[in-house]
Amino acid sequence: MGLLARRDHSVHELAQKLSQRGFDDDAITLTINDCLERGWLDDARFATSLLRQGINKHHGWLRICQDAKRKGVDIELLARAEQDAEVDWYLVAKETAIRKYADLDGRLPPVEHKVKAKRMRFLQSRGFNFDQIQYALNDDDIDPHF
Repeated sequence: MGLLARRDHSVHELAQKLSQRGFDDDAITLTINDCLERGWLDDARFATSLLRQGINKHHGWLRICQDAKRKGVDIELLARAEQDAEVDWYLVAKETAIRKYADLDGRLPPVEHKVKAKRMRFLQSRGFNFDQIQYALNDDDIDPHF
């Protein structure tokens, strides 16, 4: 109960934590089934929460999927949550680039190739794809009021 009181967990994550604390497999299965029946544990709700947290951290879809896999969340649940949220990943990438690299006017100043490559690697590490990164680093259509 203490684990679920702090934050949502996936079924896999909770089973892992209970196992690490020395509970046997039968107790873990009973506990998880009880939590599922009571609605205290819900992978779909957890996927939605994980997506929202990832977006708030300015992570892209690929990074959020990687985090979901690590936490044992089915990618299909995450994809449904993403469809429901109607996320514009190009906009998230653009906001991330502006927050990190914009000048005082809210514009991305022209930079040399080496610096641009470094910025591209940063956005790639955040989980954005090539098209989203290109859009984010293009300063033609930046709204300085993000």
